[in-house]
Amino acid sequence: MAEMTAILTDTLMVKFSRAISTVLSLMRSLEEQAVGERARPEELSLNSYVLLQAYILMAVTGLGYLALTWSTVVLLGGFVTSLGNKDFWCLTCISMVQAARIFNDSGDNLFPIFLNLMENLSRKAFTGPREHLTLSWYLPRQVIQLVEVIIIQISSLPALVVVLMAGILYKLGPVACIVLSLWRLWQHDYCNTACDDNKANLVPALYIFYCLVIGQGVLFFIWWLMDVSVMRVMVLFREECQLPEKWGSITISGYLYDTRAKCWRDPTSIDGMNLINYAVDLVDSESQKDYLSGARMLDNFIKMEADVRSLLLPSRPKIQKLIDTLGWRSSNRELREVVARIVAYLAGDIHLSQFPGAIHCISLLLDTTLPYWNNQQGPNHATVSESEKDADSARERFISLAKEIEECRGRRVAGFSKKKSIFVLKRTEDNKAKIVRSQGGDIRQDGVDSSTHHGSKEDGWNELILQGLTILERLVFDQHNCNDICNTPGLLPKIMAPLYSETLIQDINANQWADVVNGSLKVVHMLIRAPDWIGKSDLVHKICSNGHALSNLERILYQGKNDGTELQMRAIEILTELATDSSANLSTETKENLIRKQLQIFLTDDEGDKDGLNKKNDDKGDKGKLRVTAGKSLALLSKMETVSKFIKNQQNSIADCPNEILDTKNDITYRTVALEILENLCTHCTLDKDYVKETLLPKVLTEVLASTRDLPKEQREERKMSAREKRCARRGNDEEKQLTIERSGQIKKSPDKSSEELKAEIEYREALLSLTFVMCECDKLISVDDFDDVVRKISLEEGAFVGKLRAIVEENCEDRADCLRIVKLCGQIAVLMLQPGQDTVLLNEFLKSLENASKILSNLESCMLFAGTDCGVKKTARPLLSDLVEKVRNLVGNENVTVIG
Repeated sequence: MAEMTAILTDTLMVKFSRAISTVLSLMRSLEEQAVGERARPEELSLNSYVLLQAYILMAVTGLGYLALTWSTVVLLGGFVTSLGNKDFWCLTCISMVQAARIFNDSGDNLFPIFLNLMENLSRKAFTGPREHLTLSWYLPRQVIQLVEVIIIQISSLPALVVVLMAGILYKLGPVACIVLSLWRLWQHDYCNTACDDNKANLVPALYIFYCLVIGQGVLFFIWWLMDVSVMRVMVLFREECQLPEKWGSITISGYLYDTRAKCWRDPTSIDGMNLINYAVDLVDSESQKDYLSGARMLDNFIKMEADVRSLLLPSRPKIQKLIDTLGWRSSNRELREVVARIVAYLAGDIHLSQFPGAIHCISLLLDTTLPYWNNQQGPNHATVSESEKDADSARERFISLAKEIEECRGRRVAGFSKKKSIFVLKRTEDNKAKIVRSQGGDIRQDGVDSSTHHGSKEDGWNELILQGLTILERLVFDQHNCNDICNTPGLLPKIMAPLYSETLIQDINANQWADVVNGSLKVVHMLIRAPDWIGKSDLVHKICSNGHALSNLERILYQGKNDGTELQMRAIEILTELATDSSANLSTETKENLIRKQLQIFLTDDEGDKDGLNKKNDDKGDKGKLRVTAGKSLALLSKMETVSKFIKNQQNSIADCPNEILDTKNDITYRTVALEILENLCTHCTLDKDYVKETLLPKVLTEVLASTRDLPKEQREERKMSAREKRCARRGNDEEKQLTIERSGQIKKSPDKSSEELKAEIEYREALLSLTFVMCECDKLISVDDFDDVVRKISLEEGAFVGKLRAIVEENCEDRADCLRIVKLCGQIAVLMLQPGQDTVLLNEFLKSLENASKILSNLESCMLFAGTDCGVKKTARPLLSDLVEKVRNLVGNENVTVIG
């Protein structure tokens, strides 16, 4: 007895310590989430739900141990001769039920197996013998078969009785224990113990035992109610996570079962567990069904902009498996499509040399012969053993019931009566049970019908080709990847096939083929745009020497239809790269025609929305993106002096209408591109000085002063903080946010503006300052006095321009290349246009801000100088910030300078 008591005490202490540690870790995680991003929904709902359910079940198990010990050691061991018949048999039955349950922790997994066994035995025992007979002309053989069937049925009856008893004991055991305990407490007809001191404690001991059993039963029914209601919780959770109805419930049920199993073994193991981590773990699964489930979840989270990249990239085996899946010709086609989208998401960080056979697997996505010989491919060819079917039966029933709940909820919303919903629910359950039986317990979790595998637009064979082209487009970021792509036998001809086609213009009338052509041209553009790599010049030469290639590009550009703006954009990008490449040797006529067409597109007024970012399927949005693409190409070409002069000499040139192209009705990206073109014209051409003073410079300076004039009040208050305080606060928030994202895979959300909008605003401000600096730098365009006159005319306050430069410097004290360029532009403008002794107080404040920015950005500047990354269109490293600070200090005068630090 002492040994059993010690074991029971140790078990309860372990469970209690685990519970305390889990509660403490949960409270700690909630405190961290209060500071940073909120936790994922499953951490707040499903995990907490499973944790509570596990603790209740642990309490049920602990009370079961205690009740069994109390009955066997105290009552049956100490008072067995003093017990009445009723109490003796009640104690015996309750103890047997308790022993059957608490010493079988896997009861939840064995019970479905008992159900399947019961179903099979019932079918064998009660099916008519003639159904088992086969047609035969030999009568004695039929008689022998009939006798065999009858013998099997008779021998199955005892086994069926045993299985039925086990099922009844498991299912109705807790109910029987509660009923027996309540019955004995209600009758209260225990034996007379008044005359026997040895029996004085019998009645209190019985009271304690029956109360323990009732308490355990109450907790068990609470657990049972939670277990039943979890299906509705699962449906609501699927809607909250925006998972598709097609497979969302299946995925959540798998996550729930996995979490339950881990929580029962160790409650602390589910701390920080979420669907994203669960999906990443499923990628390593040997089961194709689990692998598909994990891939679906990852694909869905990628669409929701969750941080999946940081979870997958550190594991090279997972990336290798994903890439290898692309080459599985006999696998589930949906699996290949989903995995292809995941690999396309990761392609920008993949180096092909690190993954053997990767480029071959990717090239198989472009295999155009696959749809013809693989048309009869089914959704799943994996075979499932009988043990796996039995083990999955509980999950299948759970999934089936969850789907039925969703169907009934939908019907109830649509106006179905409650009785009809229940009838439909029962009928659906019967039908799905038949399906499960006919499939041997292997439920189809993908739900893919024939239409999904044969000709639907989103899941058609085109999808594999498009995703393959997307992967190749994003792999081109690395010059070694470019070499691998071009050195792979047969891959480059597949990529270039649409461009070399003689019937391309006629074929692109089909939307599906136009999508493939667009993807192919994207890859071609990225290949010829990538930095110098072996084989680039050869590729450029092949394109230029192929008459069909140039002809197709020009015809797409000049004869483009209203629904072909994407292809026009690709043609502009490729022709622009060829025009800037000295090895291409494009004719002068081709270049001039290209520039004229780009000017026509760029200067054509497009009513409505021009940004093209918010209207993916809108023609006006596509036209806006086409204008921006044409403008970016002009900005790149106009860096050449001959092109700038050609643009200036054209009628309706960009320089003739700065007010129109910089009007706020235009998209901010469009205005940024226009500023870059104007900057190139000011650099390479001689513009009229009066035009610059009276038209161009006032417009640009007005935009500079107004760029942050209409900010919300809270943002204006934030700018009153010092640059150092802002930097510290921002760094703290970033660390907390990054910690939360790494822990939970939290989906990124911006409360105010999207990252694209903020980036566009920064680029617009940089373009304004860069054009201002170019105009100030050239004495032929504007003098210091003229600049001062323009500033005085457009400024509402004295020294507004210096104050504006100071505000811009303080706002851009961040370790980013664009911020470094903006700060340097402000310093360069101040050095050129501000005279010594002018606005001494404001200049002193500007100097303080510039010195502070120099301290913050000096590390970034030093890294750029060492790495030699200051190359390309935008120069960042020079002039040095320290030189600019010294020049501004000379403007202020040493006697007025307050040195910081």
